[in-house]
Amino acid sequence: MRKYLIILLVLISSCNQDSSDWIDRTKHEGLYNLDKSTSFETYCTEENPKNIENTIKNLEQAKSYFDKIFKEDLNFAVLFVDNSNWNKYAFSPPPGMPQAHYQGNMVLGLGNSVMSMRANQGLKQVPDSKLELLKQHFGKELNLDLFYRDALSLHELGHLYQFHKTGKGTQRHWLNEIFGNLCQVAGSKNLNSQDVFNQMDVYQLFLINSNKWGELKFKTLEQFENDYFEILKQGKNYGWYQTQFYLKAKELYATFGDKFVTEFRDFLIEINPDRIGRIDDKELNELMSNKLGNQVVQILEW
Repeated sequence: MRKYLIILLVLISSCNQDSSDWIDRTKHEGLYNLDKSTSFETYCTEENPKNIENTIKNLEQAKSYFDKIFKEDLNFAVLFVDNSNWNKYAFSPPPGMPQAHYQGNMVLGLGNSVMSMRANQGLKQVPDSKLELLKQHFGKELNLDLFYRDALSLHELGHLYQFHKTGKGTQRHWLNEIFGNLCQVAGSKNLNSQDVFNQMDVYQLFLINSNKWGELKFKTLEQFENDYFEILKQGKNYGWYQTQFYLKAKELYATFGDKFVTEFRDFLIEINPDRIGRIDDKELNELMSNKLGNQVVQILEW
């Protein structure tokens, strides 16, 4: 009897581990275990990194919020990676562009990332008078890592809550990005301070209003699906799409609130192609209308 009890306990323990410890730990090889948080795991390419405490604090608060609305306690790891080691740990350049892996890891830039330096360089020709609002939120030196690391980490955390349930399966890339932006808005709105929301909002509205994108090759949702990886390589074009997704996510959250964040994730789980197969646009719109309502479909119209 004791033998069977031990086997049963081992099986239960194994099942619990499979569901909770989904993190791909091969990604941690060569990194320092910082042990900076009791809410999630933290790793870094440097043993004593600077200026990551606020990022960790924000992620802890966001995790508490997401755990509450999604009714789970998600285990994940945050990897802070410097420019020179980026390609070793991330799946896509440039260094400093936050990204979530499908198996429990989030990769964030460290220090003055290439991503923020490039963005800052693009502002050199902008008159100082037009940069005043940005400087109020990002400092005189325009530390845009406050956007690319702190703000967008909430976006990637939202993806982890999605991927934990859906894996790699996705019905539409653009729906994933709407959800990431929705989590970015909702997560920042539920932090103790509104600094992160204000930074993400001011910066993205500045990009939209100043039309800094230049000539864009891709602009439709169909193109976003068919040419997703090509668009990803073209940073400006991908950035333009993200600002459009952000505006829609902000409207969705302002209209429907926290409950909708949960409903939207449930919808992504329900329409996972691994469960129901690939569906066409007409069927997708019908499902969205039935599950989320006509007003949501109208807001998402492109």
